[in-house]
Amino acid sequence: MKKVFFVLATLLVFQNSYAQFQLGIKGGVNVSKIYTDEGSFKANFNESLDTKTGYTFGAYARLGKKLYLQPEVMFATKGGKINVVPIGGGSPVSVDIKTNNIDIPVLIGYKLFNRLRINAGPVASIKVSEDAKFLDQLKVVTSNPDEAFEKATFGYQAGVGIKLLGFDIDLRKDGSLSDVSSKQFDGNQFSQRLSGWQLTIGRKII
Repeated sequence: MKKVFFVLATLLVFQNSYAQFQLGIKGGVNVSKIYTDEGSFKANFNESLDTKTGYTFGAYARLGKKLYLQPEVMFATKGGKINVVPIGGGSPVSVDIKTNNIDIPVLIGYKLFNRLRINAGPVASIKVSEDAKFLDQLKVVTSNPDEAFEKATFGYQAGVGIKLLGFDIDLRKDGSLSDVSSKQFDGNQFSQRLSGWQLTIGRKII
């Protein structure tokens, strides 16, 4: 699947000698949540339905006319909330989870009419840092809290865009294809993934 995508992307770049090139900047918000396969993991942590709002900003390039390739490099904050039951019992405490990442989407897009666009493709996410408060809570279930999240994960983005007053406005679904949790938990690995939406506004600079 990955090989097919990159072959198509290469053909797209060289589709004709009149291919256009654009470079721009963009920024916006992420609304995400963390979910697990079974809804909970360990005895003290339970999945929360709450979402977390973060932000994203960076740069993009666009190669092609009607059919185009759009690689991006974005700094993004993502996360969610986990309900934590204190050691010894008591009411659950909601703990915010936040990870800072460098996202690298590589999207194939298609322009509809003059203003509308659709695009989709894979995204690699490299972890820069994670929330200190949640790491403290993770000490309940692992002796390696600093290694609880994978350093790199893979996902996808798919969405629509529109051009208004010279600005590109995009709404995308952002999902995981691999677990964000690593295998560092003592005797009990859980499956944990991110899911959410991203709304950005961008401007061509070249």
